[in-house]
Amino acid sequence: MEGLFYLPASMLWPLVACLVLTGIHVYLGVHVIARKVIFVDLALAQIAALGTVIGVLLGYEAGTDDTALYLYSLAFTVFGAFIFSITKMKGERVPHEAIIGIVYAVTFASTILVISRSALGPQELDHILKGELLWVQAPTVMKTAGIYAAVGLFHFFFRKEFMLISLEPDRAEASGLNVRLWDFFFYMSFGFVITSSVAIAGVFLVFSYLVIPAVGAMLLAERLSTRLTIGWIGGAVCSLVGVKLSWDTGLPTSPLVVCVLAVALLAAGLVRFFRTAESTSQSIRFVLQSLLVIAVFVSGLLFFKKDTEDPLQHHLEMLGSSSATERVTSISQLAGFTAQKDVWLNKVVERLGDDDAQVRKAAIEILVSLSDTSILSHIPPLLRDRSDAVKSAAVLALRSLGNAGRANELVDAAKSERDPELLISMARAAIDLGNPGGIPVLAELVSKGGFFADDAYSIIASHLEARFEKRQMEALLRWFKENESRLHWDAEQHKFIVQRQ
Repeated sequence: MEGLFYLPASMLWPLVACLVLTGIHVYLGVHVIARKVIFVDLALAQIAALGTVIGVLLGYEAGTDDTALYLYSLAFTVFGAFIFSITKMKGERVPHEAIIGIVYAVTFASTILVISRSALGPQELDHILKGELLWVQAPTVMKTAGIYAAVGLFHFFFRKEFMLISLEPDRAEASGLNVRLWDFFFYMSFGFVITSSVAIAGVFLVFSYLVIPAVGAMLLAERLSTRLTIGWIGGAVCSLVGVKLSWDTGLPTSPLVVCVLAVALLAAGLVRFFRTAESTSQSIRFVLQSLLVIAVFVSGLLFFKKDTEDPLQHHLEMLGSSSATERVTSISQLAGFTAQKDVWLNKVVERLGDDDAQVRKAAIEILVSLSDTSILSHIPPLLRDRSDAVKSAAVLALRSLGNAGRANELVDAAKSERDPELLISMARAAIDLGNPGGIPVLAELVSKGGFFADDAYSIIASHLEARFEKRQMEALLRWFKENESRLHWDAEQHKFIVQRQ
């Protein structure tokens, strides 16, 4: 039932990811602001991104070699932590923030140069800036939460040292603490967080989570514990509001959450302003004057507004944009023009071959929503896509629109699929369409054993009239070969039954 707080299941894990990001970044933000290294997050994030694109340039593929690319990214981030820990000068002759800014600029420029020599293209730079929050799923969120928990425990056990070097660096040095070493530990642990979070949320949302809740909390409280509590609660509420608004409006999630955080920061600033003002009447007058200036400015912008073009034409133009995010947004907005689908259907079908996985996935989903079986011939090649998310969407498309004949393509793809979870998804989709070809594929997976063997056996047992134990997969394969031509799909029982001659 839809209501004020309704969110679809597809938005659950993006919301959970936002809450996980809030938890660790608000705490780290307190340290970053105390150290006056506000842009260290952007710099480390860009260093992590450079590690990823260099890994791709050296032959690793995104979506296939994710672990290797993560290690490349992490190695670069740890090296960046080393650089930041040794470049802080005594007496701040050159502000550390200046060094960080230089590193960010050089790393960003290097990333562009590397991308220009690789197969990634401009869309990968778009991913780095904006992340893939809308597509994040449970395994990624759980893995990231585990990394953050480990970093949180590390900081908890050494909280005295970390707080001392961040809040009272002179006292830390006077006490004999090796400040450079503990600086390295701080930036290294920070790097572990950044490497994971940038892949999910992008550079700008991660930076916002790091700084905005912490700054807002500093405006409202003095004690560290109170600041952390305000930051966590405020960040969580803003995340919920941002994700909900993204679902209701169709606007991109990450930028919308950033804007909600900014509004919350403005509210905190107003509370601080009124709380410390000498005169309430003067404060109100100042706020009203400011609002008048803003109103005049906005009115002036609207006065010179250009005539609005046809909305459908606008979305079709966005479909050809160089920005992957704009292409995804355009496809999602076209869902509101189903009555005119003849105008845009072929253009969306063309996007099934887009360079960006998010665009391909969005194109599949909108085509499926049309329930138009004429697009089925375009889906099978995507079962072997380099992106697991696109493969999953293609499986759902064939399962939703296909038939037993189309299921042959699912079976063929399952036979060559290396990911056991996707293999099971393909085989099960084929079975649900009434094609028994998925049974032997699942039986072979059960025979190999492993984490997914139980899932595969459960599907076989629930869709086959004949009974075989888990250890009898070789017998099942022989039985299947003998009886395949006589297997009949009973839609009512949702099982394959051997027809008697």
